Amino acid sequence: MDQQMSYRSKADTAIRDLLLDFECQPILFIGSGISRSYFGAPNWHELLKVLFSKLPGGADSFEYNRQKFDDDPVDIGTVLADAVFEWAWKDGRSQFPAEFFSSKVGKDCFVKHLACQHFKEITPPVSEIKDDALRKELDALSDIKPHAIITTNYDLFLEQVLDGYEPITGQTILRYNTNSFGEIFHIHGDVSDPFSLVLTKHDYDEWAEKKKYVSAKLLTYFAEHPVFIFGYGLGDANVKSILRDIGELVADDSGLIANVYQVIWRPDGIEKHPPDQAVFSVDGREFRIHAIHTNELKWVFEALKSQSALTSINPKLVRALAARTMKLIRHDIPSGAVAVNYDVLERVADEKDFLPTLLGITTVDNPNQSHPFTITQVAQRLGLPNWHAVSKLLHQIKVEKGIDLRSTDNRYHCKIKTGTKLSSMARKWSHEAVDLFNKVIVATPYDLNIAA
Repeated sequence: MDQQMSYRSKADTAIRDLLLDFECQPILFIGSGISRSYFGAPNWHELLKVLFSKLPGGADSFEYNRQKFDDDPVDIGTVLADAVFEWAWKDGRSQFPAEFFSSKVGKDCFVKHLACQHFKEITPPVSEIKDDALRKELDALSDIKPHAIITTNYDLFLEQVLDGYEPITGQTILRYNTNSFGEIFHIHGDVSDPFSLVLTKHDYDEWAEKKKYVSAKLLTYFAEHPVFIFGYGLGDANVKSILRDIGELVADDSGLIANVYQVIWRPDGIEKHPPDQAVFSVDGREFRIHAIHTNELKWVFEALKSQSALTSINPKLVRALAARTMKLIRHDIPSGAVAVNYDVLERVADEKDFLPTLLGITTVDNPNQSHPFTITQVAQRLGLPNWHAVSKLLHQIKVEKGIDLRSTDNRYHCKIKTGTKLSSMARKWSHEAVDLFNKVIVATPYDLNIAA
């Protein structure tokens, strides 16, 4: 147990440091393993088996086609679509909307309708999940407030967990403004629109053509945010192809994509020294991402929890503000539809607290947000061997400026009460402190402004 807790502590620190480095919310890439863990959602093969079972003699037909097509789910799904189409036009007609029976509607609509109906039937309201451990995991997932979620899942379970997040699917993804916040991108469609589902060979051929545009649309997300993969294996072709696109943009010379982590589910517990990287090959090129091994997701979700003062803001509001700002910049101001108050704009530019006030957002007075680093973490960010080296920098600043930064709570340093004893204090340091120490290290002229 001690070894496992030590591993978790190390991984927790790595996650939090990555979030601090990027100073933004993560992107979550979520696969069927997550839906499976909370309500037993099927994987791809299991879904095909369920849909085959709705046909006369379907169980035998499923096994027959698995063998015939070497267990290729795309080929099996294509045969299934044809079989459901034939059944729908005969004995199964009552199971489908009348408007499907038209030459203007693609024949795959029938199998996609069945898939959507199945997911709607098995996806529970979050309130019906009574298991205490799962409830706590879901609460921790909700608290992350990710910038966005990318998923190939058809179900809308995540929209329940992340209140206010908006599902984006189908062609809408290509038109969507990815500068926004609070979206769940269903890149293979979702149950609200059967025609959006990617299920058959024809769908995947279309997706292969469209994927490059979707990837291009999402690459800014992946390049500018930490990315955490849940519920997928690296053998998943969808994950590998998208990670290849990311890797070609941001991987270093060794093939490491430094801002991407895969969370690997280990139901029987983690081994003594699990590998800290996952390796995959695409088109003859090898890429690597960071790996986290766990048999419990709650602590990972908690490490990803938003440290932003916007945690209580509804994503719908943030999305509306972003959309309105884009319209203001792109249309209203250039067209002369609004008058510009330059005094207000100058205050927004010059005073860091004025824009939140203008938007009706109150800054949270929380030193763990404004001063997130211990002195050891400061040393790590500066590339110094230990906290003693930072202490020497503090002494140098005191000699040069006559100010001991540790003597008061200020914009660089604060003391946080950690216990009942008078001596129970923790010293924390801000991003500005890190910048200041860096200037001292490289002998750049600096000034002190110790106002908190």
